[in-house]
Amino acid sequence: MPENHKPNSTTKSKAETAVTDIENDVDSVDDKKVADIEIDDIDDDELNDSETASTSEADESLKEDIGKKINQLRLAKGYSQRKLAKLSGLTNTSISSIERNKVSPAVNTLKAILTVLGSDLTTFFSDEWKEPKARVIVTPKDLLELNEPNSKVSLKQVYNCSTTRNLGFLIETYQPNSSTEEKIAHEGEEIGTVIEGKIIIRIEDSTYLLNQGDSYVIDTIQPHTFINPTDSITRIVSAHTPTTY
Repeated sequence: MPENHKPNSTTKSKAETAVTDIENDVDSVDDKKVADIEIDDIDDDELNDSETASTSEADESLKEDIGKKINQLRLAKGYSQRKLAKLSGLTNTSISSIERNKVSPAVNTLKAILTVLGSDLTTFFSDEWKEPKARVIVTPKDLLELNEPNSKVSLKQVYNCSTTRNLGFLIETYQPNSSTEEKIAHEGEEIGTVIEGKIIIRIEDSTYLLNQGDSYVIDTIQPHTFINPTDSITRIVSAHTPTTY
């Protein structure tokens, strides 16, 4: 994905027009409520019957583009959904729903997300947006680190730039006496195998000890924590659905 890409004057004009159209849609709404309004919340009864079908199709197409583009920008930054949510003042569930096109963000919400991702509305809606080509081979340098650089837990995501994938894959490394954040919860399910060392998994009030070669299958909506209680490194490979993390 090219960085700092600036559209030409013609494209910029079209992009600015698209941005203006979106902002005009919410001009009549009280400013205090703008951040809470979503495209899906507009009452179809207020639309002329002859315009409803075309408007619905346009909104659906716009929604799909928004979710896909935000996902691409986030992964290009190497951010997890939790990190993007924290930096933009949203919840992890909100980011996941937007990326999966379950909801469309209000203009103010989209602006907040794009600011964190180093973009803006004009560039985001540019006609020259180019979708990255999916890779077959993902080399070590292509892995995306989802945790902070100083973290004792490394979560490297195998990302090939595909926008249609249904499975996420992580290569996890736990330094001695380290752990993930306390009681993580996110939608989906996860399967993993300990390939080196030991790991403790706490799921709500239950605790499980896994040795090298042991595997786990968990419903990630349940709050869970991974802990390496030893003085040695622990390594895990895991797959999860949906692909968001």
